[in-house]
Amino acid sequence: MNKLFAGIIILFLIGCKGPIVAQKTTQPNIIFIMADDLGSAELGCYGNTFNETPNLDKLAGEGAKFTQAYTAAPICSPSRAAIMTGQYPARIRITDFLPDNSDRYLDPAKYVTLNEALSAGGYHTGIIGKWHLDTRFKNPKGNPKQHGFDEVIGSETKYIADGDYFYPYDKTETLNAAGQDDEYLTDRQCLEASKFIERNKSKPFFLYLTFYSVHTRLDAPKSIVDKYKSKFDREYGAGKADELFEKNDRHEGRHLDNPYLAAMIERIDLGVGAIMETLKKQGLDKNTIVVFFSDNGGVGNLGNNGILRAGKSWLYEGGIRENLIVRWPATIKAGSVFDTPVYGTDFYPTFLDMARATSKADKIIDGKSFLPVLYGDGKGLNENRPFYWHYISETGKWVPRMCSAVRSGDYKLLHFYADDRIELYNLRTDPSEKNNIAASEPSKAKELKAMLDQWRKDVNAEAPDLSAAQNPKAKRKKLID
Repeated sequence: MNKLFAGIIILFLIGCKGPIVAQKTTQPNIIFIMADDLGSAELGCYGNTFNETPNLDKLAGEGAKFTQAYTAAPICSPSRAAIMTGQYPARIRITDFLPDNSDRYLDPAKYVTLNEALSAGGYHTGIIGKWHLDTRFKNPKGNPKQHGFDEVIGSETKYIADGDYFYPYDKTETLNAAGQDDEYLTDRQCLEASKFIERNKSKPFFLYLTFYSVHTRLDAPKSIVDKYKSKFDREYGAGKADELFEKNDRHEGRHLDNPYLAAMIERIDLGVGAIMETLKKQGLDKNTIVVFFSDNGGVGNLGNNGILRAGKSWLYEGGIRENLIVRWPATIKAGSVFDTPVYGTDFYPTFLDMARATSKADKIIDGKSFLPVLYGDGKGLNENRPFYWHYISETGKWVPRMCSAVRSGDYKLLHFYADDRIELYNLRTDPSEKNNIAASEPSKAKELKAMLDQWRKDVNAEAPDLSAAQNPKAKRKKLID
C-alpha cells in the first residue's frame, strides 16, 4: 500500500473531535466535484449493484439526487464551458472536445467564469484537476490561472486524452513535486482537496475538483482491480474477467460490469469520503455545499448508462443525462429525490444564488437557478422550459452523430444532419428512446423543429461540415477527448 493511499485511509477513518477552526462567515462553501465520462447508472444510489460507492450513496442520502439532470453537451469541453460560463456551448463556438493545440479556447477577455463571479462575491477559488478549455499548453490563452482561479493544482500540462494515472505523471507534471512511488492520480487529487480545505477553512471558498477519471484508457491500482475481477468471476464464471478485460491496455471489455471501471469509481468514492471527513473535522460540513456531477455519459457499451440510449458523443439520453447529487444540510431534506429537469448552464446562476453573490458582468446567462428546487419540494422551476443541444462534431468529424436537439416538457426532438432526419420521443413514456413518434405526431414534431430552428438562429449556431459524408470511406478521427 503506498503512503498516499494509506494517508487517505487514515484521513477517512480518523475520529472527529470537533472543529479546529470555526469559519467566520455565513456564506456557504461550495465544492463542485466533476467526474469524467461517468455513466448515469454507475453509482449504487442510481441502481448499480456491481460497483461499490458507499460514500457517494451516503452523500445522496444526506442530501438530494436528481433524476433528470442534463449536461449541456454529450462530450467534455463544451459541457465544461457551459458550466463555467452559464452559456450554451453553441454561443461559445466550442461544441466538441478541444484537440491538442486547438485554435479554439475559452477566452478570458470574453467570459466571466463561474470562479471569477464567486471571487467577486468574496470567495477564495481553486481548481484541482482537469480543465480542457485551452490546449495550447506552451502558449496558453485561456488556462485556469488566466481565468482567475486563486489556486490551480494538478491541471493538465500536456494533452491528457489517453490517461495518466500513476506517478510519475507525464501530463500533470506539477503534481510530481509531492508525488510518491505507486501513487494514483485520483488519490493525489483528493488529498490536495483536503489540504485546500484545511488551509482555507477560515474564509468562504469555492473548490472545483475535476477528476480525470473514469476516462479511458481505464487503469487503477491492481489490488482494487483484482477485488472486482474476483467479484466478476463469481458472477460470470471463473477466468472471465481476464478473458474479457486483459486484451489490451485500455481494458475496455465491452461489458457493463468492468473491474477496471469499478476500481476507478471506488477510488473516487473513497476520496469523496475522505473529503467529507475533512469537512467534518474542520467544522465545515454543515456550511459546505457539496455537488457531484459528470461532464457527459459513459462511453458506448463500456460505461453503464442504464436504460438510456447510446452514450458519450450522442445526443440520445445516454450521452447527456447524468447523475447529480447535492448535499446542503442547512437547506435540503435528507433523502430527497428531485425529478425537475435541470441543465448544465444552471450551475452558474445556482451557485451565485447559493453564495448570495451577483455577477456585475454584462453578459448572457442561459441557465436558471435551481435553488428554489432545493428550498422546496423539488418544484420551483418551469418544468416545461426548453433545453437545447448542438453537437456538430467539429473535432471528431463523426458525421452520423452530428445533431441538434431540443427537449420541451416530456417531448424531445433530434435533428440529424447527415440525412436531415427528425426523431421525436416522449421521454415520460419512452425514456429509452425506442419509439420514434415523429410520423404519428407531426404537429408536435413541427412545433419542436420550429423552436430548434429559431434557437439556432438566436445563438448563431455554427453549421456542421458534412464533407466527410460525401466519402463514407474517409478516415474518421478517433474520439479522444
